[in-house]
Amino acid sequence: MADRPSSNVVPLAGRDLPSEAPATVDPATLLAGCRDRLAHGLATVFAQHLDSANDDFLGMADRATSLEQQQLYFAAMDFLSGHGQLLLQHFRGAYVTLFEHAIGRLRGQAPTAEQGAQEGLELTLVDTDDFERDLAIAKLSARATCNGSQQLTALDRRLATLLQLPRIGQDDNPLYPRAFFTAMLDALGTLDAGEPLALVLLQEFERQTSAELPGIYATINRFLAEAGVLPDIPLAGPQRALRSQPLDATDTQPLSGAPSPASARHGETASSDVFERLVEALQAVTGRQPPPPQPPPTSRSQTLDIAELIHALTGLQRGASTQLPGLGDTPIDPAHNDALRQIRATPMANGSHPVDALTIDIVSMLFDAIFKDPELSAGLRAELAKLQIPVLKVALIDKHFFSDRRHPARRLLDLIASAGLGRGEEDEPRLLEQVRRIVDAVIDGFDDDIDVFAHQLQALEHFLEEEEARAQSKASKVLDELERRDRREVAERCVATTLTEHAHPDAPALIGDFIAEHWRQVLITVFVDAGEDSDDWRETVRVMEDLLWSIEPKHTPEDRDHLLTLLPDLITRLRKGLERVDQETSWDSFFGQLIRLHMAALHRETADEENASPPPSSPPSTTAVAPPPPPSSTAITPPADDDTDDEADHHLRLARALEVGAWVEFQSLRGTRKTLRLSWVSEYRGVYLFTNRQGDNALTLATTSLANHLRKGSARLLSRDPLTERAVSQVLEQQPGEPTDD
Repeated sequence: MADRPSSNVVPLAGRDLPSEAPATVDPATLLAGCRDRLAHGLATVFAQHLDSANDDFLGMADRATSLEQQQLYFAAMDFLSGHGQLLLQHFRGAYVTLFEHAIGRLRGQAPTAEQGAQEGLELTLVDTDDFERDLAIAKLSARATCNGSQQLTALDRRLATLLQLPRIGQDDNPLYPRAFFTAMLDALGTLDAGEPLALVLLQEFERQTSAELPGIYATINRFLAEAGVLPDIPLAGPQRALRSQPLDATDTQPLSGAPSPASARHGETASSDVFERLVEALQAVTGRQPPPPQPPPTSRSQTLDIAELIHALTGLQRGASTQLPGLGDTPIDPAHNDALRQIRATPMANGSHPVDALTIDIVSMLFDAIFKDPELSAGLRAELAKLQIPVLKVALIDKHFFSDRRHPARRLLDLIASAGLGRGEEDEPRLLEQVRRIVDAVIDGFDDDIDVFAHQLQALEHFLEEEEARAQSKASKVLDELERRDRREVAERCVATTLTEHAHPDAPALIGDFIAEHWRQVLITVFVDAGEDSDDWRETVRVMEDLLWSIEPKHTPEDRDHLLTLLPDLITRLRKGLERVDQETSWDSFFGQLIRLHMAALHRETADEENASPPPSSPPSTTAVAPPPPPSSTAITPPADDDTDDEADHHLRLARALEVGAWVEFQSLRGTRKTLRLSWVSEYRGVYLFTNRQGDNALTLATTSLANHLRKGSARLLSRDPLTERAVSQVLEQQPGEPTDD
C-alpha cells in the first residue's frame, strides 16, 4: 500500500548532524547518525509545538473534573514554560546514553560502570512495580510503534545488517519508541518532575510528536540506504500519522484521531498498520495471497466500484437483496450470523477492489469472534448481528475503524456488549428494547455518514447513565453503612494515634483528662460518621489544637489579642462537640475551670494545677460506636488476616489488584452463575462489595475469600477490554490451520 508524502514533516538536518554518509563510512558513524537524527528530530518537533502543548493543557484544565487534576495541568504548563528547553537538552543526553548502552548489549559488550548506573536508572523508570507508569509507557509505545511500523520494519533489517546480527528484537532496538519514551521519563526525573506530572508530560510529548515520527524514521532509513546499508529495500514516502488527541480529564489512555472518511480510503493513513496486520493474520490462516499493488485511485471507474458496493450494501442493509444486481440468486438475510460470508461469495464482492474484498473477509472474521464471545448474551448477539452490514460499510469507508478504539462505530458495539453484563431475566428485556431502537435507527439512517453511530452512541450512553443513577441511589444506604462499619473497625486505633501525635506534655490535668475522656469520644464519632479525609474530622482535630494552644502563656500582644478573638468561637465549638456525643452535662464544671486557665494564659502565667482541678469524670459514651447489625440483604464473609497469606500467591495478588467497576462471574455450588460488579472496596479491612446492575447488595467478601473463589474456579474475572478489542486480538492471535468458518 502506497504511502503519501507529507509536506508537513519538519526538516531535521541541522548543523550538528553528520552529512549523508557515503558507503565507506564506518558503522560507528552510521549508528551515531541514526541516534542523533532521532533525538534531534523529536526534540525539534516538540520544541516547535510547545505553544500547542500549553494550549492542550489549558483546555484539559478547563475540562478537569477535580481541583487536583486542574492543578496538575497548570503545573505542566508552568513546567514547560520554565524548563522546556532544558528538558529537551536532558532528553538528548539521556537518549544518547541509553542508545549507546543498548548498542553495547547488542554487540555483546559488558556495560561500563556508568552504563550500569544508567541501566539501573532505566529499570527504576520502567521495570518497577508501579503499574501506572509501566502501563503508560506500554500504551504510548504501542501506538507510536503502530504508526511507524512500515518504517521500523526496514530499520530493523538495516540495523541488524549494520551490526552483523541475524535479527534484532523490538525490545532491543534503541530506535523503537520505548527507548525514547524511557529517555524522556529519565530527563523528567532529572528535573524533579513528580510522577503524576511526568506521566502527563510524557503523554503530551507523544501527542505532539506522533504526526511527525514516521517522517523522522523515513529520514533515518534514507540516510542508511544512501550510505549503502540495504539500499534495495524500497524507500517509502514519509507517512504522516494522525496526531493523537489530548487526554480528557477522566481518561487515562492516549486517544487516537477522529475518523476522516475522505482521507481513509484503502489504508492510506497510519490506521492501515492495524488493517495490514489483520490482512497478514487472514492470509496466515486461510493461505490467501495479498492483493497485487494498485495504482492510486485516480480513475473514475475505481471510484464508482466502491460507490456501487456501498450502494448495494445499503440496499441489502434495508432488506432489498432480491432487487440488487451482483448479489446472486440466493437471498441474503442481513441479520443472520453468516451474512458477511454470503456477501463475500457474491459476484459483486469477488469483482470489487482487492482491498475491499479483504476488508469484507476481515470484518467477517471480527464478527465471527464477536459471536463466539462468552460474555455476550444471546439477545444482544442477535442485535449486534443486524449491525454487520453497517459496520462493514464503515470499515470500507474508514480504515480508522480498525485502529481507533474510540471510533463511534466501535464504541457503539462495545457499549452494547458491556451494557449486558450483570443483568437478569427481569432486567435484560428493558435493555434489549432500547438497543433494538438504536440498532433500527442505524439501519434506517446510515448511508455513508458515520455521525449516525455517534448520535446513537449518545442515546445509549444517556439511557445507561439514567440507569446507573437509579442503581447508585438504591445502593447508597448500603454503601454508607458499610463505610461506617469499616471506619468503626479502626476508629479507636486512628484516634489513639491522633491523640499521641498531639500530646502536650505540659498541659494541665484538666485539659489532658478532658481530651482523654470526652474529646476522644467526639473524635471517634466524627471518624465513624465522616472519615479521616472529611472536613468534619479536620475541624474536630483543629478544635483540640486550638484548646491546647489557648491555655499556653501568651507573651506577646498579638498572641493575647488572638486568644481574646478566638475564645468565643472556641467555646461554641467545644460545646457543639460535646453535644454530638451527649456529653454536654460535663460542660459547666469544665468551663468554670477552663476560664481560670485562660486568665492565667493572658497574664503569661502557667496555670496552678490545684486551682484548676479536673471536673468529675463521667463514663465515656459507647452508643456512638456500637456496631449495628449488618443489613439483612448482605451476605457477609468475615475478613481473614491477610498478613499471614503468601505474598507470592497469584490469586491473592489478583484479588488485591481489583478496582471498582470490575465484573466478576460467580458460580454457586448448584452451578448457577451470577455476574456482579465490584462496587466498593474497604479502605481499612480488605473487604469487597459486589452488586448487580440494579445496585442491589448481593455479596460481600474478604480479600482472602475472593482469592479462594478465584483459585477454585468458582469466580472468574471478566475482561475489561472492549468487545471489539477482544475480537481484533482473537483474529490476530489465530494460528495457521484454525477454522474460520468459511
